[in-house]
Amino acid sequence: MVDKNKLNEIYYSLPNLSDHLVIEIGPGTGNLTKKLIINAKKLIAIEIDQDMINLLQNDKSLKNLNLIHADVLKINLDQFILNQKDIYLIANLPYYIATKIIFKFLKYNNITVFAVMLQEELVDRIFANIKTKKYGRLTVAIGSLFSLEKRINVPRECFNPIPNVDSGFIILHRKKIDFNYDNYLLFIKNCFATKRKTLLNSLKITKNPYFEFVKLYLIKNNLKINIRAEQLSIDIYLKIWKEIEKNAKHKHK
Repeated sequence: MVDKNKLNEIYYSLPNLSDHLVIEIGPGTGNLTKKLIINAKKLIAIEIDQDMINLLQNDKSLKNLNLIHADVLKINLDQFILNQKDIYLIANLPYYIATKIIFKFLKYNNITVFAVMLQEELVDRIFANIKTKKYGRLTVAIGSLFSLEKRINVPRECFNPIPNVDSGFIILHRKKIDFNYDNYLLFIKNCFATKRKTLLNSLKITKNPYFEFVKLYLIKNNLKINIRAEQLSIDIYLKIWKEIEKNAKHKHK
């Protein structure tokens, strides 16, 4: 990213980093990294590209940087994350694997802030309205776990080389939640497993254990039995899941 004004806009939109471990994915040439390292309590940067690693290692202004040469999808993140509190994740995510990386980090509830640069189309999916084509698993998963604080549009001209798409930088704050989000995320994945089929069909095909429970929930709450996954709001998904967990607790008593 080479546009200094846009870089400053992004940096100054971030919450205070001074008491936090910051994990940066894809530091690239280090333009944002140089700003982050001044204020972060500790900065870990994960970079896959050897050329970028060489560049960052030779930069004297980054001498306190904990630089890791690795593929973020293959690395075991527990070693950096498990014993820490209040981690901020800052990332410029490669478009073709952005969703995979997001879901890999979602499960760590001690990552309290996600500040990520994504392809504009992906940002639109995260912020999508119910009953639209873009509303899906990503919308519900992120909207259930995070409040969406900020969105900055980043035109393609801000980068060198210029990509084929525009981007967006978003800041997400983790909500305080009291349910098992690993199981919840799997449930949401099953709900959206089959496009253009009904919610119940998706749950049936994926052999989800809560198929019967969801069917009863729809009937009890006067919702159509043939409703599709994209026709249910994030609030309804959360209500269904809380009922599922409540029911499971009663069974185990």
